[in-house]
This record gives sequence, C-alpha cells and structure tokens, in this order.
Amino acid sequence: MSLKQSLALRFLLGVTMFSAQTPISAAQSRGREPRVIQVSSSAPDQNAQLTSLISDVRKQADAFVFLSGGASKMRDDHQRQLLAMFDALSLVTKAGRRIAVGDGGTKAGIMEAAGLARQASGNAFPLIGVAPAPEIPPRGQTPVDPNHSHVVAVDNPAAPAKDAWGSETDTMYWLFARLAEGRPSVAIVANGGGITLTEVEANVTAGRRMILIGGSGRAADALVSLLKGTTPSDSEVQNLRERANKAKLAQRADLFSIVPLDAGAAGLRDAIHAAIGPTK
Repeated sequence: MSLKQSLALRFLLGVTMFSAQTPISAAQSRGREPRVIQVSSSAPDQNAQLTSLISDVRKQADAFVFLSGGASKMRDDHQRQLLAMFDALSLVTKAGRRIAVGDGGTKAGIMEAAGLARQASGNAFPLIGVAPAPEIPPRGQTPVDPNHSHVVAVDNPAAPAKDAWGSETDTMYWLFARLAEGRPSVAIVANGGGITLTEVEANVTAGRRMILIGGSGRAADALVSLLKGTTPSDSEVQNLRERANKAKLAQRADLFSIVPLDAGAAGLRDAIHAAIGPTK
C-alpha cells in the first residue's frame, strides 16, 4: 500500500458525521474542489470575496490553527508518523472546539494530511489554503488539495516569473491576522525550509504561540536546536539554524513549545488545547 493510500485509509476510518456548524456547499461536502478566491497581494483588503470569507469563517470558529512547513527529506516511517499526527485537528473538533485551519493549500505533505483530517471529521472545520496563483491550476502545475474548503490564490506583481513560492507569504499572514484578530491562535511548525523560517518570523512578530514538531527535520529541528542550544549533525539543519539565529527567531522563546514526533495525534491535540485554551 502506498503512503498516500495508507494515509487516506487512516483518516477515512475516523468520524464521518457531517457537522451542521460548517455551512459549506453540497459539492464541497462530497470532497470536490475547494472554492478558489483570486487575490492581488497589493490590495487584499479591497477584495470583497476575501472580506466575506473572513466574516464567514469568524462566525464558524472561535480559535485558529495555522500550519507551516512540510514533510520533505524524511525517512518513510518518520513521514508516516508526522502526517498521522494531523488527525489531531479532527480530535480537537471532536472535543467540541470550534476551530478553523490555515495552511498552504496544496496536495502535499502536512497540507494534504490536514485535508484528510477535515474529510475524516465530516468537514467539521474550515480549512483555508493560501498559495501563489502562478503555481497552482489553471496557471501552474501544483495541484491544490481537494479537501480544503477554500484556496486563496495570490497574485504578487513582484513574484519571480519562474518560481513564485514565498511571494504569497505576506498576504497569507495578513489574512491569518485578520481571521484570528482578538481570538486565540497557534501555529504548528513541522519540517520545512527557508520559507518556513520566514513564516515563523511572521508568527513571532504577531506574538503567536508555536508548536514545533521535534524530530520532523529541517527548519523545525533547526529551531528546536536553537532553543535548546545544541549543535545539529545534519548540514541543512545547521544552515537553517544559523539563519534562524541571525533572524533572532528564538528571542521570544516563550512562544515556542516542542512536541516530539512520537507523541502522535493525541500529543499534538493536547498541545493545541494548551495553546488555544479550553472549549468555551
């Protein structure tokens, strides 16, 4: 059985009852493509569809979980462990917490795992992806995850012609700030590279708590190493640690908590609860 098939089976065995708290279309409830909203990075606050999305999601959610990173360059068994952890999102909703989740929206790594968790929960939480418009269909080749409720496709005039990844980050965190304004939020950081460190910096600036998945590799492990004062043996982790140190990402050590890879979905669920507070 492939990794993708294994993940799909794992999550499809979860709760599949539809939540009436989530007003999505019939097409979305059957797992079809998410609603795509086209946005210019130069004036996101003037986009009526985006303004409506923010209002609708804030009616459905009292707390927010934002995902950063990926699942690249990992051993297969570690990758399976990491992706299975994101069933924590459905566990949080089962406990009665009204959350919405934001991420990069593509059909890969932790974003696909979040989509499968949403599907397993019966679409119990909004899941909003933010991606650069030139990289996803119809203009690009990277598929969006079909289990997201929405994908915000960002056009940034300053984006490079051949690689727009990262050009959506400012708009992404503008949106996340608007969604979570006055409400608890937490970011989960797993694996990832240089773009992930940029996103961590945005979370530090926002004063947002972050959960680092220790043992997931790359940027997440670089931050764990920086916080613990250890020296990584992996050269990529060492380079990312140096970048994180130069950016002073550990200056707010109080914002970070570490959850080990082997803590599983239950461990990540408990960390999310600790960050966003009890059910209201």
